[in-house]
Amino acid sequence: MLQYPGLEKAFELQLKENDTLLEHAGVKFTKDHIWLTSLDFSATRGWLICLSVRTLSLQALLSDILPILREDRTIFRIIRNEHEAYRLHAGLYGPHLIGKGIQFIARSEDDARHLIDRLLPLTGKYAGCVIHDCVRISNIIYIQRLGNTKPEKDPFPFTVDKRYGKPVSRKFIGFLYMPVEELSYNPKTTIYKAFNLKRPFRWCLIKQGNSHTADDHFGRDIRDKLSWQKKVIKALERHVRTPKFIDLVEYEAFSFLVLEYVEGPHTGQRIEQLRQGKAWKDLTAGTKKIILDIYLSILSIVQDMHAAGYVHRDINESNFIIDSANRTYVIDFEMSCCLNDGLPDPPFTLGTVGYISPEQMNYMKPHFGDDVYSLGALLAHFLTGELPQRIFFGELYTVREKLAAYAFEPLLADLITGMTNINPSERPSLNMAIAQIEKQIISYS
Repeated sequence: MLQYPGLEKAFELQLKENDTLLEHAGVKFTKDHIWLTSLDFSATRGWLICLSVRTLSLQALLSDILPILREDRTIFRIIRNEHEAYRLHAGLYGPHLIGKGIQFIARSEDDARHLIDRLLPLTGKYAGCVIHDCVRISNIIYIQRLGNTKPEKDPFPFTVDKRYGKPVSRKFIGFLYMPVEELSYNPKTTIYKAFNLKRPFRWCLIKQGNSHTADDHFGRDIRDKLSWQKKVIKALERHVRTPKFIDLVEYEAFSFLVLEYVEGPHTGQRIEQLRQGKAWKDLTAGTKKIILDIYLSILSIVQDMHAAGYVHRDINESNFIIDSANRTYVIDFEMSCCLNDGLPDPPFTLGTVGYISPEQMNYMKPHFGDDVYSLGALLAHFLTGELPQRIFFGELYTVREKLAAYAFEPLLADLITGMTNINPSERPSLNMAIAQIEKQIISYS
């Protein structure tokens, strides 16, 4: 187990195991990776029925549906524990599984209807995130046909609560912002380019937090993260270049963070445009200099954040934007922490796989070294074009061997290995990293 001298745990969790609950109730199951399954959980035809429930309500819901689970004919798959439920809802096992912590298989339409009729009165008080590849029957019950057996004009055979039919598209958010283009989507957030009807008329960006997504062990979800991001932006916008805060609109279980719109690619896209698929050793000195200039601008932004008392904790190639004037902006402060105030308490967890520091992954208290590690992984991504998890999986000597294959200048290879040292006390400071990058840039002149 990794040790982090000088660092403390951010929190301790007493996570509940679902196998204990099922065993005490006499439910028969087998363990399969992150799942507890009935012995015959498999089907190529029939219906998949899912219950989407918030992590902290998982065991209460399981207790309510135990009579159904006890029956030998019930075919089910249940997430193993609260820890895995959180990871599932965060998308770490793929977006196709978000919200699907409790699953049933019905072999026939009649079996599916019977199961739904039994589940409806047991699930009315619960809430969970929306499952986007299933039909929503009620507040947390979703259904999906298995196999390709649907006749072309066969109507959907189950009753859908009218509240959960096809939603009416919103023409306005908060009466002042009109979405005109969806820029990106994932089960947690949808990003829109929108028209700002405030004077002067300008474009804005809307980040929609989808209901009950990204819920954590403390009852918080994406709405809490967007509210925190508002506070961070307002505190930092005078210290670093970031899209300015405009508004935070809340509607039912949704939140909409409205920000200044900055036109331009994220740094990962810009670097790919410069590299054009070439290996680092085949790039001209001029191209290398431009890439390192971009990286240097990121180092400077993060250094200014640290000077203001904030650590970002989700540094990756997508969270920096370059505008038409080649100015770099930092975005997405949902994971950030104010070290001066110790907020949020507890900190939001996880981050981007491959970039996240080992201590952040192990729920240690946030510190500036989290960002140093991520910046080292970002430099490796810029220079190799590879996803960081392909490089930083293994011991330090393995990382050195992998980097050596790309024929970097020794200074850059040493900097990457130093910044991603698993011992945070041995990582270089940002001042040292900036000095090394400036030295390498001068060598290209």
